[in-house]
Amino acid sequence: MDAAPGDLACARMRMSDVLQLLLSLDEDAIRATSELRWEPATAVFTLVSAWWIKGPLLVAAGWCADLRCRRALPLVALAMTVSFLIASGLNAVIKPLVDRHRPPDAIDFQALVGVPGSPSFPSGHAMTAFAVAAAFAALAPRVRWPVLALAAAIAFSRVYLGVHFWIDVLVGAALGAAIGVLVARAFRRFAARQARAGAGAATPALG
Repeated sequence: MDAAPGDLACARMRMSDVLQLLLSLDEDAIRATSELRWEPATAVFTLVSAWWIKGPLLVAAGWCADLRCRRALPLVALAMTVSFLIASGLNAVIKPLVDRHRPPDAIDFQALVGVPGSPSFPSGHAMTAFAVAAAFAALAPRVRWPVLALAAAIAFSRVYLGVHFWIDVLVGAALGAAIGVLVARAFRRFAARQARAGAGAATPALG
């Protein structure tokens, strides 16, 4: 049975109220985060937020893991690179669809670094950093914690520096982690098939 127009209107109103509450809490959360600002920490988070940390540096860690394991195919580095590219592309698609203003424009909030011209939701830094870190963690679990900690620091830095809200960062991190895990699983299955094919070719046929 179809819902009455009045019921649909009430449901939309409730969803709007919930959304407004979430946005209000998000604004309160970033203001509370600004109370943690401290000059030495600002210098660290400004460095962590640099573009080359979230991509090239993390991917370089994947190359190191591959070299340490002496892999003929750089499985970890390739998975991290693909995860980064997918996360970047998806982020570029979502941002204009949501078109959320960044904190300095939305609530006249002071940012500590230059504010990018792109929309705020979801955080590209959080999304790409967690995509790369999740792929690394899935394929090289022995050293996953330092890379995941760096991804978390990158994501936090965007709120601390005042260029993203918490919801931007949390959703970006969740999407990025999902991308990284899925890409890592795909690469792991591919590597397993290649290994089985190589073992089969190396086994002499019985006459």
